[in-house]
Amino acid sequence: MVRTRKAAALAALSMLWAGPSFAEGTLCLSYGYEDPGRTVNGPIVLGRINTVSPKVHFLKNPLVDRSCPNMSSACQEKAYLVPGDEVVVIGTKGDYICASYASKQGRVTKNWLPSANVSIVQDPPPVETKDWVGQWQSGPEQSIEITQADKVGTLSIKGDASWGAGDPERVKRGAVNVGSLEGEMKPEDAMLSFGIGENGTLPFDQADEADCKVRMQRLGPYLLVKDNKYCGGNNVSFTGVYRRP
Repeated sequence: MVRTRKAAALAALSMLWAGPSFAEGTLCLSYGYEDPGRTVNGPIVLGRINTVSPKVHFLKNPLVDRSCPNMSSACQEKAYLVPGDEVVVIGTKGDYICASYASKQGRVTKNWLPSANVSIVQDPPPVETKDWVGQWQSGPEQSIEITQADKVGTLSIKGDASWGAGDPERVKRGAVNVGSLEGEMKPEDAMLSFGIGENGTLPFDQADEADCKVRMQRLGPYLLVKDNKYCGGNNVSFTGVYRRP
């Protein structure tokens, strides 16, 4: 079943790769914030920087320069990757892919990359329960700790997130919003989802829309997280690309 879904995703990505360009002005946004009307969308797969070039620069979004992405120096960002680096591929636009990369410190960079420099990892190893365990970080304001729970095969998930903690003025005014996660759930291969109700953890489809609801996916070195924006105060979200040290 897992192999079938993976094969379907790769086939869909291949069609996107070979298909026509997206409309001019299409944006590459962070994982979890895709907008079908304005941003690139596609099957989420793992990509690896190949050896076509010794380093590959991220390319700017059309919000910065309407002509981007293209291979001109004007479109190149300072951030770059080297062969062997792995990225989360979100979709494509012509000869370019929209991708996110997180360092081992959890610093996330996203934007366009030339598709010629990225190879799809077609056979990632199976995900075991132990592969979820660790301290995961996404940027300076999102962290999730996953440990083995007492029940075999079950994970304990605890997370903290904030919005505005990097702004000294907000900190001074006490205007930092916070959120938290705490639950236990058994993953299904590379996927895990749950809700948090008044009485604790719930299966995702049994949680109310106003409850905190979270979907997680393990992909290569990454933990991908999407929530429903009800896991904390205003603007607080756990959505993002996470990585362990």
